[in-house]
Amino acid sequence: MTTVFCALKPEAEPLIRKLGLTPLSATLYESEDICLMITGIGKLNAASSAGFCLGKYGVSDHYINYGTAAGSDEFSGQTFFAGQVIDAGCGKEFFPDIADTEFKHISLVTSDVPVAEIYDRCHIYDMEASGIFSALKNAVTPDRIIFIKTVTDSGEPDFAKTKKMIYEASDSVASYIKKISVLPSVSSQENEDLLNELCEEFKCSESMRVQLKQYVKYQRVSGNLTTLSSRIASLREDGLLPAPDRRHGKQALSQLMDS
Repeated sequence: MTTVFCALKPEAEPLIRKLGLTPLSATLYESEDICLMITGIGKLNAASSAGFCLGKYGVSDHYINYGTAAGSDEFSGQTFFAGQVIDAGCGKEFFPDIADTEFKHISLVTSDVPVAEIYDRCHIYDMEASGIFSALKNAVTPDRIIFIKTVTDSGEPDFAKTKKMIYEASDSVASYIKKISVLPSVSSQENEDLLNELCEEFKCSESMRVQLKQYVKYQRVSGNLTTLSSRIASLREDGLLPAPDRRHGKQALSQLMDS
């Protein structure tokens, strides 16, 4: 099961249609593999919705928060993965899954109030992400939590333009949700067995294990496991794997991820 959170119905409507979701209520939509909930605006509403879904469905394989964000004019119309979420109210930082290479990665700031001015041109701004992450983090590992945002304004939304941008972005977002919804969670036994085998070959530290875990997941989501296997075989043929120690393993891992 993949659970999707959208703050507002206009953000959700194109996804509801393209994903073929059936309404269970005014705020909850379902298919066999996907649940979408309209949370309402703000961290509290978003956190409450995340808690509701945990109670109703248990732990899903993936959680995706999709919606609009404010950002500088150069980002207008672009859709991003948030690799970092910063809560502007308390300063806490969260590190969700960056999941794939389909969208560029960026830092996302969650504000308690609508952003009227872009203070940092390298960040984008929303009002829900940190609330969702906070509600899920004690039950769900970060590699299952994904934030996707389309920049629609620089702090003063034009709702006609926003609707158009959301519609234009919906094909790629719905396609990604469909793809990930049929995949097993990264914590499945098959994935864990592969990860454990590779970690032994790379002599992984805990931080290297996290890097390798994310990399393997990205390749699986992208349909590139055959290419990954080929690259690992090349490292073995070159005598770089199995690594004799952690230092050499780190070098081999860098070469794998850079190839």
